[in-house]
Amino acid sequence: MNLKRFITALILFPLLVLVLLKADFLIISLLILLTAFLCFYEWKNLYEFSSFFWIFGEALLLIAFLLVFKYNMPLLFIFYFFLFFSFLPHLFIYEKELFKKNFPPFLAGLIYIFLGLYPFWEILQHFEREYLIYFFSVVFANDTGAYLTGKAFGKTPFFSNISPRKTWEGFFGGIVLSLIVAITLNYYLELVESKINIVISLLLAIAGCIGDLLESAFKRAVNKKDSGKIIVGHGGILDRLDSVLLASPLFLIILKILKTF
Repeated sequence: MNLKRFITALILFPLLVLVLLKADFLIISLLILLTAFLCFYEWKNLYEFSSFFWIFGEALLLIAFLLVFKYNMPLLFIFYFFLFFSFLPHLFIYEKELFKKNFPPFLAGLIYIFLGLYPFWEILQHFEREYLIYFFSVVFANDTGAYLTGKAFGKTPFFSNISPRKTWEGFFGGIVLSLIVAITLNYYLELVESKINIVISLLLAIAGCIGDLLESAFKRAVNKKDSGKIIVGHGGILDRLDSVLLASPLFLIILKILKTF
């Protein structure tokens, strides 16, 4: 196992739990914003946007989060906001190749990052913080289980055209560890019924795995290995949060469904 990866995880995860349990809501909101800014910076590096599009994208993310945080704007409005303003600069500087190169990944990056981080703000608003402890524990357990099992026993390629090093053995190893963590946490926290807990952990593990593959596909499209180097042993913020960004909207949907019963 990568020792740097292990040590980094050993430091960062308890810190994350501490912040989620004890930090003021405003502090966590600011951390969500900071994470969004760092993610878009890495996204800019992946797709090699100019400084103008980088700063413009950061400004759009800031405004979008403020509109949600302060005015509770619906998501449909936010997506329209992104679409409208992503195209606006091209009215003045339209070039066919520039539009083809910048517009699709620019818009996709805004939606991808916003949609992946927004659910945490809403969960903090309407649900107990323990749900987020559960979420991160299950998703990161899936990542860890897939990594360790894949390293030790991985032989059968798992969508190798997207990520050559992933294996089916790793996939099932991740699911097993996420189930163990979900069952253990739910035993102490008593968040949901046992059968529902198993279903939720399976859905989160699968969504997290697909999120990992999605970010791999993004990087493969631009021939990049990592999104950045900010986290020792893990790469960039996007590399560490790839599973989280796709699983978080699903978790919010699940919580809303459970709340109606």
